Amino acid sequence: MRARYLSAFASSLTLHLLAAALIVVLASPWRATMPSGASRTVTAVIVAPPDDSRFPGLNPVPPARDDWTISREEQASSLGIGPFDVDVSTISERARVLFPFVTPGLSLDHFALAPPREVRMTLENPFGTTAARTPGSDATPPLMMADAAVQALVDRTWSRHGRWAAFKPIHQLAVTHSADSGRLPDLLRDYADQNSLQPYADTSIRDPRLWAQLGLAADHVSFIAFIRRYASQHPSTRATTELLLLLDRIAEASRDALGVLLDNDPAQDLGWTRAANTKAYQLVARIRWYYKSELDRLGLVSEAAIDAHYDTVRLAILNGIVRTSPNGYRAGDARFLIGAIHWRHHRADEALKWWRDVALTQQDDHILAGAEIASALRVAAARQGRDAATNDPPLRREIDRILKNHQGRWVSFSYDRLRRFGYRFDTF
Repeated sequence: MRARYLSAFASSLTLHLLAAALIVVLASPWRATMPSGASRTVTAVIVAPPDDSRFPGLNPVPPARDDWTISREEQASSLGIGPFDVDVSTISERARVLFPFVTPGLSLDHFALAPPREVRMTLENPFGTTAARTPGSDATPPLMMADAAVQALVDRTWSRHGRWAAFKPIHQLAVTHSADSGRLPDLLRDYADQNSLQPYADTSIRDPRLWAQLGLAADHVSFIAFIRRYASQHPSTRATTELLLLLDRIAEASRDALGVLLDNDPAQDLGWTRAANTKAYQLVARIRWYYKSELDRLGLVSEAAIDAHYDTVRLAILNGIVRTSPNGYRAGDARFLIGAIHWRHHRADEALKWWRDVALTQQDDHILAGAEIASALRVAAARQGRDAATNDPPLRREIDRILKNHQGRWVSFSYDRLRRFGYRFDTF
């Protein structure tokens, strides 16, 4: 029903725009001197709905109904947890955008997730200041780095907390070098693979993990703003594809952090915080209340509903990568992840459709699991036929095993990566 209403609205809007354009053409003095054979096609640029001026890439954040956060004057600026300090002030200042995939939501129209195309009649913002990049117009130099230098920079920008500050050297290279040629796409890929998603586990008390992940959540809007600007300026480029894959990982990290927030009842689980910093304790209690209220307002009242919400956003990002990635670059990884999301939600037919179309290359991250699934599909098709494969219990068990092993390889890699920098899953 909703889709039909939207379709009707879009059709009505198009007709009104065409009518308005016709009136303008008929009323214009230019029409009297236009050559008889000249084209009357009007080409313009589609302008996405505005995003938030303070947090680019997010839907506008409505004004606060009341001041439920804590000002810098009211609180200690940090909360010490072992060797690192939690930046409580930044968490407080960004309290209403800590989980932007829930509220206010991503303004996905600004992330160049649709292929560039010429349209006959659209709206153009005459006051816009940021022009989208025309494919092929990148005049910046290629980033030239040896493999060892790329790895050294990835290691230098690794951080257990304060991710955005650590990322700054890569950010600087991204805005000054080519989005397609050179090593920038490789650098962004290695950063996402090795530094972005990290496992976190509780210690003997639950406070440290929660604060560590809230600190990461406060950084997410900085990454989102950067990716939004870069994608709009460099659409359909290899570097943008890598950043959109990083955005997908940020969504995964956001979901995990939200789960930790909801699972911790401050009165029962955060006694250490209450004893160490009363204002910080009040803040986290208010943050938890706020997001529980927002989830209730959105009808996301169960773990499954929250998972489905996040996965809907992830599917929009990943489908956008498939549509816009140049020459199919990393599209195989996007297809694999799309299939995994559908499989997790028990949409086997949809998952297998995406996996059957996967063409993974050596540059893709999921080549091993993808090859194993392709082999399992061939075995099932030989046994029961292509159309019957989704109803094949041995195939379902085999895919479950493949995905479980794939996750296990990531956990093992993460364990080794943390050890390299002197950390464990339960140190921050």
